[in-house]
Parts: sequence; structure tokens; C-alpha cells
Amino acid sequence: MEPIDKSRATHLAYLNALIGQRVEYAGEPYLLIDVLPEGPQLVLQHERDQSIQDDIQGRPYRRVPRTVCLSTVTPEGEPSELLDLLRLPSLQ
Repeated sequence: MEPIDKSRATHLAYLNALIGQRVEYAGEPYLLIDVLPEGPQLVLQHERDQSIQDDIQGRPYRRVPRTVCLSTVTPEGEPSELLDLLRLPSLQ
């Protein structure tokens, strides 16, 4: 695994090419499932951990994979420090 290219943290073409990749975030296995252009943000789905989703009445309904949204840049436009915790597959 290797770190993300922080210099390209705002390039949607680069980020979109990562969709579907298995990644590590904070040492945990995730799947990068989407890139939201607002931010931009990376949407990660945990590969093992699940949470309980409530139905419309607030009752526990089903188990769903835990997801995390990571902003790639700070409000000042600098690459987010959260990206230091993200590792991508090596390109070998």
C-alpha cells in the first residue's frame, strides 16, 4: 500500500479512477465506493464492520456496512491531513 497523491486531492479524474479500489484507512480495510464532487469527498465502505440502520420510525431495521466520508481538502483549500491515514494499492 502507498499514500495517496495529495497534490491531486482536488482532481476529480484522478479521484474517480480510484473508485472500486480496496484501500486502508487508519489501518482498517475499506472499499472506495464513490467520489462526491462537493469538497471533493471520498466515500469509503468498511469491508467487515457493520452498523444497524433504523427504519423511518427509528426502530432498528437492518445491518449495513459502515461508511466514512473523507474531505480531501480543508476549507482553506489545502490537502486534508486525513489523507495521511489513507493507503492505496501499490501500482506494480
